[in-house]
Amino acid sequence: MLVELKVFIVLTSILIINANSQELFPVTIIHLNDMHARFDESNVEANVCKPGNNDCIGGYARIVTKVKELLQTKAALNPLYLNAADNFQGTLWYNMFRWNVTSYMLNLLPADAMTIGNHEFDDGIEGLVPFLEASRSPILISNIDDTLEPTFQNMYTKSMVITKYGRPIGIIGVTTTFRSNWGQLNILPEAEAVKVEAERLKSEGVDIIIVLSHCGLDPDREIAVHGGPIDIIVGGHSHSFLWSGENPPGPDGVVSSYPTIQKQDNGRDVLIVQASAYNKYLGDITLYFDEAGEIQDYEGSPIYMSHDIPQDPEILAELIPWKVVVDQVIFRHIGDTKYEIPRNRCYSKECPMGNLMADTYAYAFLHNNPDNEGWTGASIALVNPGGIRAGLSRGDIVYGDIITTTPFENSVHNIELQGKFIRQSLEFSVANNESLILLQVSGLKVVYNMANEANNRIVSLDVLCRVCDVPRYEPIDDEKFYRLAMPDFLAGGGDGFTMIGENKRNTIVGPLDIDALENFIYKNSPMTLPFVMGRIMFL
Repeated sequence: MLVELKVFIVLTSILIINANSQELFPVTIIHLNDMHARFDESNVEANVCKPGNNDCIGGYARIVTKVKELLQTKAALNPLYLNAADNFQGTLWYNMFRWNVTSYMLNLLPADAMTIGNHEFDDGIEGLVPFLEASRSPILISNIDDTLEPTFQNMYTKSMVITKYGRPIGIIGVTTTFRSNWGQLNILPEAEAVKVEAERLKSEGVDIIIVLSHCGLDPDREIAVHGGPIDIIVGGHSHSFLWSGENPPGPDGVVSSYPTIQKQDNGRDVLIVQASAYNKYLGDITLYFDEAGEIQDYEGSPIYMSHDIPQDPEILAELIPWKVVVDQVIFRHIGDTKYEIPRNRCYSKECPMGNLMADTYAYAFLHNNPDNEGWTGASIALVNPGGIRAGLSRGDIVYGDIITTTPFENSVHNIELQGKFIRQSLEFSVANNESLILLQVSGLKVVYNMANEANNRIVSLDVLCRVCDVPRYEPIDDEKFYRLAMPDFLAGGGDGFTMIGENKRNTIVGPLDIDALENFIYKNSPMTLPFVMGRIMFL
Protein backbone atom coordinates (compact mmCIF):
# COMPACT_ATOMS: atom_id res chain seq x y z
CA MET A 1 0.00 0.00 0.00
CA LEU A 2 2.85 2.38 0.88
CA VAL A 3 4.57 1.63 -2.44
CA GLU A 4 1.32 2.32 -4.31
CA LEU A 5 0.92 5.65 -2.51
CA LYS A 6 4.49 6.69 -3.36
CA VAL A 7 3.92 5.80 -7.01
CA PHE A 8 0.68 7.82 -6.98
CA ILE A 9 2.44 10.87 -5.57
CA VAL A 10 5.30 10.65 -8.06
CA LEU A 11 2.93 10.28 -11.00
CA THR A 12 0.61 13.09 -9.95
CA SER A 13 3.59 15.33 -9.21
CA ILE A 14 4.35 15.40 -12.94
CA LEU A 15 2.75 18.59 -14.19
CA ILE A 16 -0.12 18.00 -16.57
CA ILE A 17 0.59 18.88 -20.20
CA ASN A 18 -2.13 20.27 -22.44
CA ALA A 19 -2.40 20.14 -26.22
CA ASN A 20 -0.06 23.13 -26.57
CA SER A 21 2.56 21.48 -24.32
CA GLN A 22 1.97 24.19 -21.72
CA GLU A 23 2.58 23.18 -18.12
CA LEU A 24 -0.46 23.50 -15.86
CA PHE A 25 -0.40 24.07 -12.13
CA PRO A 26 -3.04 22.18 -10.08
CA VAL A 27 -4.85 23.54 -7.03
CA THR A 28 -7.38 21.39 -5.19
CA ILE A 29 -9.97 23.12 -3.03
CA ILE A 30 -11.73 21.07 -0.35
CA HIS A 31 -14.58 23.19 0.94
CA LEU A 32 -17.21 23.18 3.66
CA ASN A 33 -20.00 25.67 4.30
CA ASP A 34 -22.98 26.21 6.60
CA MET A 35 -22.30 23.43 9.08
CA HIS A 36 -24.81 24.97 11.50
CA ALA A 37 -23.66 22.99 14.54
CA ARG A 38 -24.23 19.55 12.97
CA PHE A 39 -21.46 17.97 15.03
CA ASP A 40 -23.36 14.72 15.46
CA GLU A 41 -24.70 12.76 12.51
CA SER A 42 -28.24 13.56 11.39
CA ASN A 43 -31.08 12.07 9.38
CA VAL A 44 -31.33 12.94 5.69
CA GLU A 45 -33.46 16.00 6.53
CA ALA A 46 -30.58 17.27 8.72
CA ASN A 47 -32.62 16.77 11.88
CA VAL A 48 -31.95 14.53 14.89
CA CYS A 49 -30.58 11.04 14.23
CA LYS A 50 -32.74 8.94 16.52
CA PRO A 51 -31.82 5.60 18.11
CA GLY A 52 -32.48 2.73 15.73
CA ASN A 53 -31.96 4.81 12.58
CA ASN A 54 -29.23 3.01 10.65
CA ASP A 55 -29.23 5.40 7.69
CA CYS A 56 -27.95 8.58 9.34
CA ILE A 57 -25.55 10.77 7.39
CA GLY A 58 -23.17 13.66 7.78
CA GLY A 59 -21.79 14.79 11.09
CA TYR A 60 -18.40 16.36 11.73
CA ALA A 61 -16.64 13.00 12.15
CA ARG A 62 -17.51 11.99 8.56
CA ILE A 63 -16.39 15.39 7.25
CA VAL A 64 -13.03 14.99 8.98
CA THR A 65 -12.60 11.48 7.59
CA LYS A 66 -13.05 12.70 4.05
CA VAL A 67 -10.98 15.89 4.47
CA LYS A 68 -8.05 13.90 5.83
CA GLU A 69 -8.37 11.41 2.97
CA LEU A 70 -8.42 14.14 0.30
CA LEU A 71 -5.49 16.00 1.86
CA GLN A 72 -3.48 12.79 1.64
CA THR A 73 -4.54 11.41 -1.73
CA LYS A 74 -4.34 14.82 -3.43
CA ALA A 75 -1.18 16.00 -1.69
CA ALA A 76 0.54 16.55 -5.03
CA LEU A 77 -2.36 18.67 -6.30
CA ASN A 78 -1.71 21.50 -3.82
CA PRO A 79 -4.83 20.99 -1.66
CA LEU A 80 -6.44 23.77 0.38
CA TYR A 81 -9.11 23.17 2.99
CA LEU A 82 -11.49 26.15 3.21
CA ASN A 83 -14.44 26.86 5.50
CA ALA A 84 -17.09 29.29 4.18
CA ALA A 85 -18.70 29.95 7.58
CA ASP A 86 -22.00 29.69 9.44
CA ASN A 87 -20.54 27.06 11.72
CA PHE A 88 -22.62 28.55 14.57
CA GLN A 89 -26.30 27.95 15.33
CA GLY A 90 -28.77 25.30 14.28
CA THR A 91 -28.92 22.50 16.87
CA LEU A 92 -29.06 21.97 20.61
CA TRP A 93 -25.28 21.63 20.56
CA TYR A 94 -24.94 25.32 19.85
CA ASN A 95 -27.75 26.39 22.18
CA MET A 96 -26.04 24.59 25.05
CA PHE A 97 -22.35 25.27 24.33
CA ARG A 98 -22.26 28.31 22.01
CA TRP A 99 -18.87 29.17 20.52
CA ASN A 100 -16.99 26.81 22.81
CA VAL A 101 -17.89 23.52 21.14
CA THR A 102 -17.56 25.08 17.68
CA SER A 103 -14.05 26.34 18.38
CA TYR A 104 -12.97 23.11 20.04
CA MET A 105 -14.13 20.87 17.21
CA LEU A 106 -12.91 23.03 14.32
CA ASN A 107 -9.50 23.39 15.95
CA LEU A 108 -9.04 19.61 15.82
CA LEU A 109 -8.60 19.99 12.05
CA PRO A 110 -7.97 23.67 11.28
CA ALA A 111 -8.88 25.00 7.86
CA ASP A 112 -6.27 26.78 5.76
CA ALA A 113 -8.66 29.74 5.80
CA MET A 114 -12.12 30.55 7.12
CA THR A 115 -14.48 33.48 6.82
CA ILE A 116 -17.44 34.32 9.06
CA GLY A 117 -21.16 34.38 8.32
CA ASN A 118 -24.23 36.15 9.61
CA HIS A 119 -24.97 33.43 12.17
CA GLU A 120 -21.57 33.85 13.76
CA PHE A 121 -23.05 37.15 14.99
CA ASP A 122 -26.19 35.60 16.50
CA ASP A 123 -24.94 36.25 20.04
CA GLY A 124 -23.48 39.62 19.13
CA ILE A 125 -19.87 40.75 18.97
CA GLU A 126 -19.29 39.45 22.50
CA GLY A 127 -20.36 35.96 21.44
CA LEU A 128 -18.01 35.92 18.44
CA VAL A 129 -14.77 37.53 19.66
CA PRO A 130 -13.80 34.59 21.95
CA PHE A 131 -14.23 32.24 18.99
CA LEU A 132 -11.99 34.39 16.82
CA GLU A 133 -9.38 34.60 19.58
CA ALA A 134 -9.31 30.83 19.97
CA SER A 135 -9.38 29.94 16.25
CA ARG A 136 -6.44 28.05 14.81
CA SER A 137 -7.74 28.85 11.32
CA PRO A 138 -6.88 32.24 9.76
CA ILE A 139 -10.02 34.42 9.59
CA LEU A 140 -10.49 36.41 6.38
CA ILE A 141 -13.00 39.26 5.85
CA SER A 142 -12.40 42.05 3.33
CA ASN A 143 -15.65 44.00 3.67
CA ILE A 144 -15.74 45.03 7.33
CA ASP A 145 -14.90 48.46 8.74
CA ASP A 146 -14.21 47.97 12.46
CA THR A 147 -13.27 51.59 13.26
CA LEU A 148 -16.11 51.95 15.78
CA GLU A 149 -15.81 48.42 17.18
CA PRO A 150 -12.34 48.16 18.80
CA THR A 151 -13.03 44.73 20.31
CA PHE A 152 -13.14 43.34 16.77
CA GLN A 153 -9.89 44.86 15.62
CA ASN A 154 -6.87 42.64 14.88
CA MET A 155 -9.08 39.52 14.86
CA TYR A 156 -8.90 38.93 11.12
CA THR A 157 -7.22 39.97 7.89
CA LYS A 158 -8.72 40.88 4.52
CA SER A 159 -6.76 38.24 2.66
CA MET A 160 -3.78 35.93 2.83
CA VAL A 161 -1.26 34.36 0.48
CA ILE A 162 -0.34 30.68 0.63
CA THR A 163 2.66 29.59 -1.42
CA LYS A 164 2.65 26.14 -2.99
CA TYR A 165 5.84 25.01 -4.79
CA GLY A 166 6.84 28.65 -5.24
CA ARG A 167 3.45 29.70 -6.63
CA PRO A 168 1.55 32.30 -4.55
CA ILE A 169 -2.18 31.68 -4.09
CA GLY A 170 -4.30 34.54 -2.76
CA ILE A 171 -7.42 33.98 -0.68
CA ILE A 172 -9.85 36.84 0.02
CA GLY A 173 -12.64 36.58 2.59
CA VAL A 174 -16.01 38.29 2.26
CA THR A 175 -19.20 38.10 4.28
CA THR A 176 -22.84 38.91 3.64
CA THR A 177 -24.41 42.31 4.09
CA PHE A 178 -27.48 40.43 5.36
CA ARG A 179 -28.63 42.15 8.54
CA SER A 180 -27.17 40.70 11.74
CA ASN A 181 -26.04 41.67 15.25
CA TRP A 182 -23.02 43.58 14.00
CA GLY A 183 -22.71 46.04 16.85
CA GLN A 184 -20.80 49.06 15.54
CA LEU A 185 -19.25 47.22 12.61
CA ASN A 186 -19.86 48.66 9.16
CA ILE A 187 -20.37 45.96 6.52
CA LEU A 188 -19.19 47.18 3.11
CA PRO A 189 -20.50 46.22 -0.35
CA GLU A 190 -19.14 42.78 -1.20
CA ALA A 191 -17.97 43.09 -4.81
CA GLU A 192 -16.27 46.46 -4.29
CA ALA A 193 -14.29 45.21 -1.30
CA VAL A 194 -13.24 42.04 -3.13
CA LYS A 195 -12.14 44.01 -6.19
CA VAL A 196 -9.91 46.33 -4.17
CA GLU A 197 -8.20 43.42 -2.45
CA ALA A 198 -7.93 41.34 -5.65
CA GLU A 199 -6.30 44.20 -7.55
CA ARG A 200 -3.84 44.71 -4.68
CA LEU A 201 -2.89 41.04 -4.70
CA LYS A 202 -2.55 41.07 -8.49
CA SER A 203 -0.25 44.09 -8.34
CA GLU A 204 1.97 42.15 -5.94
CA GLY A 205 2.39 39.26 -8.35
CA VAL A 206 -0.37 36.95 -7.13
CA ASP A 207 -2.14 35.58 -10.20
CA ILE A 208 -4.22 32.80 -8.59
CA ILE A 209 -6.96 34.37 -6.48
CA ILE A 210 -9.68 32.54 -4.55
CA VAL A 211 -12.62 34.33 -2.92
CA LEU A 212 -13.91 32.66 0.24
CA SER A 213 -17.46 33.98 0.46
CA HIS A 214 -20.40 33.79 2.80
CA CYS A 215 -22.71 35.89 0.65
CA GLY A 216 -24.96 33.41 -1.20
CA LEU A 217 -25.11 32.21 -4.78
CA ASP A 218 -26.77 35.28 -6.31
CA PRO A 219 -24.43 37.82 -4.65
CA ASP A 220 -21.53 35.54 -5.61
CA ARG A 221 -22.57 35.91 -9.24
CA GLU A 222 -22.30 39.68 -8.82
CA ILE A 223 -18.92 39.35 -7.13
CA ALA A 224 -17.78 37.15 -10.00
CA VAL A 225 -18.68 39.84 -12.54
CA HIS A 226 -17.51 42.91 -10.62
CA GLY A 227 -14.89 41.56 -8.20
CA GLY A 228 -11.82 42.14 -10.34
CA PRO A 229 -9.11 39.60 -11.27
CA ILE A 230 -10.48 36.63 -9.31
CA ASP A 231 -10.59 33.01 -10.44
CA ILE A 232 -13.03 31.11 -8.24
CA ILE A 233 -15.53 31.86 -5.48
CA VAL A 234 -15.92 29.26 -2.75
CA GLY A 235 -19.32 30.11 -1.33
CA GLY A 236 -21.92 29.59 1.35
CA HIS A 237 -24.97 31.22 2.98
CA SER A 238 -27.63 30.23 0.43
CA HIS A 239 -27.25 26.48 1.15
CA SER A 240 -27.08 25.86 -2.59
CA PHE A 241 -26.46 22.33 -3.81
CA LEU A 242 -24.49 22.58 -7.04
CA TRP A 243 -24.05 19.52 -9.25
CA SER A 244 -23.17 18.70 -12.84
CA GLY A 245 -24.27 15.59 -14.63
CA GLU A 246 -26.92 13.01 -13.88
CA ASN A 247 -27.94 11.18 -10.71
CA PRO A 248 -26.97 13.66 -7.99
CA PRO A 249 -26.36 11.95 -4.65
CA GLY A 250 -28.36 12.67 -1.53
CA PRO A 251 -31.71 14.34 -0.93
CA ASP A 252 -30.99 17.91 -2.06
CA GLY A 253 -32.37 19.42 -5.25
CA VAL A 254 -29.82 20.80 -7.71
CA VAL A 255 -29.78 24.60 -7.85
CA SER A 256 -27.08 25.10 -10.48
CA SER A 257 -24.05 23.42 -12.02
CA TYR A 258 -20.84 22.56 -10.17
CA PRO A 259 -19.01 24.73 -10.80
CA THR A 260 -21.37 27.52 -11.82
CA ILE A 261 -19.59 29.70 -14.38
CA GLN A 262 -20.06 33.46 -14.52
CA LYS A 263 -18.54 35.50 -17.33
CA GLN A 264 -16.95 38.88 -16.65
CA ASP A 265 -17.29 41.82 -19.03
CA ASN A 266 -13.78 41.16 -20.34
CA GLY A 267 -14.73 37.59 -21.28
CA ARG A 268 -12.98 35.81 -18.40
CA ASP A 269 -14.85 32.98 -16.71
CA VAL A 270 -15.09 32.96 -12.92
CA LEU A 271 -16.08 29.70 -11.24
CA ILE A 272 -18.46 29.47 -8.27
CA VAL A 273 -18.79 26.44 -6.00
CA GLN A 274 -20.87 25.67 -2.94
CA ALA A 275 -21.76 22.43 -1.11
CA SER A 276 -25.31 22.68 0.27
CA ALA A 277 -25.30 22.78 4.10
CA TYR A 278 -25.49 20.85 7.39
CA ASN A 279 -22.44 18.63 6.74
CA LYS A 280 -24.38 16.66 4.14
CA TYR A 281 -21.74 17.32 1.47
CA LEU A 282 -18.07 18.24 1.19
CA GLY A 283 -16.94 20.19 -1.86
CA ASP A 284 -13.97 18.94 -3.89
CA ILE A 285 -12.68 20.69 -7.01
CA THR A 286 -9.27 20.71 -8.68
CA LEU A 287 -8.30 23.63 -10.92
CA TYR A 288 -5.49 23.64 -13.48
CA PHE A 289 -3.82 27.02 -14.05
CA ASP A 290 -1.50 28.13 -16.82
CA GLU A 291 1.57 30.28 -16.29
CA ALA A 292 -0.52 33.47 -16.48
CA GLY A 293 -2.86 32.30 -13.72
CA GLU A 294 -5.78 31.49 -16.00
CA ILE A 295 -7.89 28.36 -15.42
CA GLN A 296 -7.50 25.97 -18.32
CA ASP A 297 -9.31 22.97 -16.88
CA TYR A 298 -11.07 21.71 -13.76
CA GLU A 299 -12.61 18.56 -12.31
CA GLY A 300 -14.49 17.52 -9.21
CA SER A 301 -17.89 17.44 -7.54
CA PRO A 302 -19.43 17.57 -4.05
CA ILE A 303 -19.08 14.38 -2.04
CA TYR A 304 -22.20 13.12 -0.28
CA MET A 305 -21.54 12.27 3.37
CA SER A 306 -23.51 9.02 3.24
CA HIS A 307 -23.79 6.48 6.02
CA ASP A 308 -21.17 4.37 4.23
CA ILE A 309 -18.40 6.90 4.94
CA PRO A 310 -16.72 5.93 8.23
CA GLN A 311 -16.65 8.43 11.07
CA ASP A 312 -13.24 9.58 12.22
CA PRO A 313 -12.53 7.76 15.53
CA GLU A 314 -10.60 10.66 17.05
CA ILE A 315 -13.49 13.05 16.46
CA LEU A 316 -16.02 10.54 17.80
CA ALA A 317 -13.98 10.22 20.98
CA GLU A 318 -13.76 14.01 21.35
CA LEU A 319 -17.53 14.35 20.88
CA ILE A 320 -18.40 11.97 23.73
CA PRO A 321 -18.23 14.32 26.76
CA TRP A 322 -20.29 16.94 24.94
CA LYS A 323 -22.73 14.39 23.51
CA VAL A 324 -23.45 12.86 26.93
CA VAL A 325 -24.78 16.24 28.09
CA VAL A 326 -26.71 16.95 24.88
CA ASP A 327 -28.37 13.53 24.79
CA GLN A 328 -29.86 14.05 28.26
CA VAL A 329 -32.05 16.77 26.73
CA ILE A 330 -32.28 16.13 23.00
CA PHE A 331 -34.39 12.92 23.12
CA ARG A 332 -37.10 14.21 25.46
CA HIS A 333 -40.46 13.22 23.92
CA ILE A 334 -42.71 16.11 22.86
CA GLY A 335 -45.36 14.47 20.66
CA ASP A 336 -45.70 12.73 17.34
CA THR A 337 -46.99 13.26 13.84
CA LYS A 338 -48.67 10.77 11.53
CA TYR A 339 -47.25 12.46 8.45
CA GLU A 340 -44.10 14.26 7.32
CA ILE A 341 -44.11 18.04 7.67
CA PRO A 342 -41.52 19.28 5.12
CA ARG A 343 -39.89 22.69 4.85
CA ASN A 344 -38.88 22.48 1.19
CA ARG A 345 -39.70 25.52 -0.96
CA CYS A 346 -40.64 27.73 2.00
CA TYR A 347 -38.81 30.66 0.38
CA SER A 348 -40.92 30.55 -2.77
CA LYS A 349 -44.15 28.60 -2.08
CA GLU A 350 -46.56 27.91 0.75
CA CYS A 351 -45.05 25.05 2.72
CA PRO A 352 -46.42 22.74 5.45
CA MET A 353 -43.71 23.63 7.98
CA GLY A 354 -44.35 27.30 7.37
CA ASN A 355 -48.04 26.78 8.08
CA LEU A 356 -47.21 24.89 11.27
CA MET A 357 -44.91 27.67 12.50
CA ALA A 358 -47.39 30.42 11.65
CA ASP A 359 -50.22 28.54 13.37
CA THR A 360 -47.93 28.02 16.37
CA TYR A 361 -47.30 31.75 16.73
CA ALA A 362 -50.99 32.61 16.45
CA TYR A 363 -51.86 29.83 18.94
CA ALA A 364 -49.42 31.33 21.44
CA PHE A 365 -51.87 34.21 21.93
CA LEU A 366 -55.13 32.27 21.78
CA HIS A 367 -55.53 32.63 25.55
CA ASN A 368 -53.35 35.71 25.91
CA ASN A 369 -55.52 38.53 24.67
CA PRO A 370 -53.85 41.90 25.39
CA ASP A 371 -56.95 44.06 24.88
CA ASN A 372 -59.63 41.49 25.89
CA GLU A 373 -61.34 42.00 22.55
CA GLY A 374 -62.35 39.26 20.17
CA TRP A 375 -61.91 35.51 20.35
CA THR A 376 -58.09 35.52 20.26
CA GLY A 377 -55.12 37.76 20.95
CA ALA A 378 -53.84 37.47 17.37
CA SER A 379 -55.77 36.06 14.42
CA ILE A 380 -52.86 36.62 12.02
CA ALA A 381 -49.27 35.38 12.09
CA LEU A 382 -46.29 35.93 9.81
CA VAL A 383 -43.10 33.85 9.61
CA ASN A 384 -39.95 34.68 7.67
CA PRO A 385 -38.77 31.56 5.80
CA GLY A 386 -35.22 31.94 7.10
CA GLY A 387 -36.53 31.22 10.59
CA ILE A 388 -37.68 27.74 9.54
CA ARG A 389 -34.55 25.61 9.60
CA ALA A 390 -35.86 22.04 9.29
CA GLY A 391 -39.01 20.00 8.81
CA LEU A 392 -40.40 17.19 10.94
CA SER A 393 -40.26 13.53 9.96
CA ARG A 394 -43.20 11.22 10.47
CA GLY A 395 -43.26 9.58 13.89
CA ASP A 396 -41.83 10.55 17.26
CA ILE A 397 -41.04 14.24 17.81
CA VAL A 398 -38.32 14.94 20.36
CA TYR A 399 -36.97 18.18 21.80
CA GLY A 400 -33.98 18.06 19.47
CA ASP A 401 -36.31 18.04 16.46
CA ILE A 402 -38.06 21.23 17.38
CA ILE A 403 -34.94 23.11 18.42
CA THR A 404 -33.37 22.18 15.08
CA THR A 405 -36.49 23.50 13.40
CA THR A 406 -36.39 26.84 15.23
CA PRO A 407 -33.02 27.26 16.97
CA PHE A 408 -32.74 31.03 17.29
CA GLU A 409 -34.44 31.52 20.67
CA ASN A 410 -36.56 34.38 19.39
CA SER A 411 -39.46 35.67 21.42
CA VAL A 412 -42.89 35.58 19.80
CA HIS A 413 -44.20 39.13 19.59
CA ASN A 414 -47.79 40.30 19.27
CA ILE A 415 -47.94 43.68 17.54
CA GLU A 416 -50.49 46.05 16.08
CA LEU A 417 -49.97 46.96 12.43
CA GLN A 418 -52.11 48.72 9.88
CA GLY A 419 -53.44 46.76 6.94
CA LYS A 420 -51.42 48.79 4.44
CA PHE A 421 -48.16 47.72 6.10
CA ILE A 422 -49.27 44.10 6.14
CA ARG A 423 -49.85 44.48 2.43
CA GLN A 424 -46.46 46.15 1.94
CA SER A 425 -44.67 43.38 3.81
CA LEU A 426 -46.30 40.71 1.66
CA GLU A 427 -45.44 42.64 -1.50
CA PHE A 428 -41.84 43.00 -0.34
CA SER A 429 -41.58 39.25 0.20
CA VAL A 430 -42.23 38.60 -3.52
CA ALA A 431 -40.63 41.72 -5.00
CA ASN A 432 -37.36 40.09 -6.11
CA ASN A 433 -38.01 37.49 -8.79
CA GLU A 434 -34.53 36.04 -8.39
CA SER A 435 -34.63 35.68 -4.62
CA LEU A 436 -38.04 35.42 -2.96
CA ILE A 437 -38.34 35.60 0.83
CA LEU A 438 -41.98 34.57 0.89
CA LEU A 439 -43.67 35.20 4.22
CA GLN A 440 -45.51 32.13 5.49
CA VAL A 441 -48.87 33.04 7.00
CA SER A 442 -51.70 32.10 9.31
CA GLY A 443 -55.05 33.91 9.24
CA LEU A 444 -54.43 35.34 5.77
CA LYS A 445 -55.39 34.31 2.26
CA VAL A 446 -53.29 36.00 -0.39
CA VAL A 447 -53.22 35.62 -4.17
CA TYR A 448 -50.20 36.87 -6.16
CA ASN A 449 -49.69 37.48 -9.86
CA MET A 450 -45.94 37.48 -10.50
CA ALA A 451 -46.50 38.83 -14.01
CA ASN A 452 -47.36 42.19 -12.45
CA GLU A 453 -44.70 44.75 -11.58
CA ALA A 454 -42.99 44.49 -8.21
CA ASN A 455 -44.97 46.01 -5.32
CA ASN A 456 -48.21 45.49 -7.24
CA ARG A 457 -48.43 41.69 -7.28
CA ILE A 458 -51.19 41.09 -4.72
CA VAL A 459 -54.44 40.32 -6.54
CA SER A 460 -56.48 39.69 -3.40
CA LEU A 461 -55.81 39.72 0.34
CA ASP A 462 -58.25 38.49 2.96
CA VAL A 463 -57.77 38.45 6.72
CA LEU A 464 -59.31 36.28 9.44
CA CYS A 465 -61.35 38.60 11.64
CA ARG A 466 -60.51 38.79 15.35
CA VAL A 467 -63.23 40.91 16.84
CA CYS A 468 -66.24 39.03 15.44
CA ASP A 469 -68.85 36.54 16.64
CA VAL A 470 -68.01 33.98 13.99
CA PRO A 471 -64.41 33.88 12.69
CA ARG A 472 -64.43 34.46 8.94
CA TYR A 473 -62.21 35.86 6.20
CA GLU A 474 -62.86 39.38 4.94
CA PRO A 475 -60.98 41.81 2.66
CA ILE A 476 -58.20 43.64 4.44
CA ASP A 477 -58.76 47.29 5.38
CA ASP A 478 -55.57 49.26 4.69
CA GLU A 479 -56.26 51.81 7.44
CA LYS A 480 -57.35 49.39 10.16
CA PHE A 481 -54.95 48.15 12.85
CA TYR A 482 -54.67 44.37 13.17
CA ARG A 483 -52.95 42.23 15.79
CA LEU A 484 -50.29 39.90 14.39
CA ALA A 485 -47.96 37.34 15.95
CA MET A 486 -44.43 36.89 14.61
CA PRO A 487 -40.85 36.26 15.77
CA ASP A 488 -39.16 39.26 17.33
CA PHE A 489 -36.59 39.22 14.51
CA LEU A 490 -39.31 39.97 11.97
CA ALA A 491 -41.12 42.39 14.29
CA GLY A 492 -37.88 44.35 14.51
CA GLY A 493 -37.66 44.73 10.74
CA GLY A 494 -35.27 41.83 10.06
CA ASP A 495 -34.70 40.48 6.54
CA GLY A 496 -35.45 43.97 5.22
CA PHE A 497 -39.05 44.13 6.49
CA THR A 498 -38.57 47.67 7.79
CA MET A 499 -42.23 48.50 7.10
CA ILE A 500 -43.03 46.25 10.09
CA GLY A 501 -40.33 47.44 12.46
CA GLU A 502 -40.94 51.12 11.78
CA ASN A 503 -44.75 51.09 11.93
CA LYS A 504 -45.71 48.58 14.64
CA ARG A 505 -47.26 49.68 17.90
CA ASN A 506 -48.37 48.22 21.26
CA THR A 507 -45.99 45.26 21.28
CA ILE A 508 -46.71 42.36 23.63
CA VAL A 509 -43.82 39.95 24.27
CA GLY A 510 -44.90 36.33 24.30
CA PRO A 511 -43.06 33.03 24.86
CA LEU A 512 -39.85 31.89 23.21
CA ASP A 513 -40.52 30.37 19.79
CA ILE A 514 -39.18 26.99 20.88
CA ASP A 515 -41.53 26.96 23.88
CA ALA A 516 -44.48 27.97 21.71
CA LEU A 517 -43.74 25.18 19.22
CA GLU A 518 -43.28 22.61 21.97
CA ASN A 519 -46.62 23.60 23.52
CA PHE A 520 -48.45 23.54 20.18
CA ILE A 521 -47.17 20.07 19.27
CA TYR A 522 -47.86 18.72 22.75
CA LYS A 523 -51.43 20.04 22.74
CA ASN A 524 -52.18 18.79 19.21
CA SER A 525 -50.50 15.36 19.24
CA PRO A 526 -50.88 13.03 17.61
CA MET A 527 -51.06 15.32 14.59
CA THR A 528 -53.09 13.40 12.04
CA LEU A 529 -54.33 15.96 9.49
CA PRO A 530 -52.21 18.03 7.11
CA PHE A 531 -52.05 21.73 7.89
CA VAL A 532 -54.52 23.63 5.76
CA MET A 533 -52.97 24.64 2.46
CA GLY A 534 -54.29 27.19 -0.01
CA ARG A 535 -53.31 30.20 2.12
CA ILE A 536 -50.89 31.45 -0.54
CA MET A 537 -51.68 31.13 -4.23
CA PHE A 538 -49.98 32.24 -7.44
CA LEU A 539 -51.88 32.89 -10.66
